[in-house]
Amino acid sequence: MNIRLIERHDQKEVVDIMKEHPLQFPNFIIKQYPIRWSSLLRSSVENNKSRFYVAYNESDTIVGHAGYIFNSEENLYEIVGVAVKINCQRQGIGKALINMICNEVKKLNEKKIILYTLGHVGNEDTLTFYRNIGFNLINYENDFFQKDYHRVTFTKRLAY
Repeated sequence: MNIRLIERHDQKEVVDIMKEHPLQFPNFIIKQYPIRWSSLLRSSVENNKSRFYVAYNESDTIVGHAGYIFNSEENLYEIVGVAVKINCQRQGIGKALINMICNEVKKLNEKKIILYTLGHVGNEDTLTFYRNIGFNLINYENDFFQKDYHRVTFTKRLAY
């Protein structure tokens, strides 16, 4: 498995991966990504406060996606869009993407990173995954997005 920055032609494949996970990526969440990607794809990578990556296998098939954006409300970089193809899960792809993002954000001299995920029934494995890779649950907001779509906030200290 390799990881690289997302390219324009990758977008459909990534959306298809997100659609495999309707509990984590309902349509109202997926709709945010083309806008996020377009700002990265239009601008100079050096001057952008967001990056989106894809993981791909030896046959150049995209098997995962994750990115980070600058969250000005929290004044922290935020991990977004973590998704791995269903038939490729539990192979370390999500963890590799998140570790790479944490290392990139550390290079920006940041000491902490944040991520939000959904906390509704059926998404317990996602919460466990983040805890197992060193994230701390700091907030649980009921019905944040809409009824029965709770927002769970995690942070992680970036070790130096």
